Amino acid sequence: MKYLFTIFSVLLLIYMVVPGPVSISNFKDLPASEKSKLEGDTIQIPNVAGYFSNNYRKFVTDYYLKDYQKKTWLPFPPLRLNHPPEYSWKVIKVNTDSTYLEEFVYPLRDSLYVNGFEPFYSDGSPKYWGAVKLETNKESWFTKTTLRYYPSGLTVRFLTWFGISLSIFMIYRLGKKIIL
Repeated sequence: MKYLFTIFSVLLLIYMVVPGPVSISNFKDLPASEKSKLEGDTIQIPNVAGYFSNNYRKFVTDYYLKDYQKKTWLPFPPLRLNHPPEYSWKVIKVNTDSTYLEEFVYPLRDSLYVNGFEPFYSDGSPKYWGAVKLETNKESWFTKTTLRYYPSGLTVRFLTWFGISLSIFMIYRLGKKIIL
């Protein structure tokens, strides 16, 4: 049992300390897009980036899922969670327009939220009455993607690992006393 605990503990520690992205600037820009200069998409809120483009959900989420996995050096992809679009007001920023919100997360480490606003279908027809293209200084776009990254520090990860390992060890010792 001690060997199993030691192996588990070491593997968990390796998982927890493998380096990953430090901030949103470590992620690639969305291809064929224009980076947003709107208030709240730049420096006002930490680890937020916005992009105007004509890229739709499948392309955007697959692109950032692969980019996130490459940045963490882990042999498996992050968990992919779907959230209701209304949740974007809590995790991205207040007044974020949204038609989808996905979270890519490595449990006990960090999360990347990908929020998309798509007022038009991919064929160019509007999804709702009154839908307008998103205008920037250079041109008009069909979609806007907003990213928010929640990193965790190495100290926090190490303390989490220590707490988990200590808890498992204490539960094992208590269980041994109860059984014997």
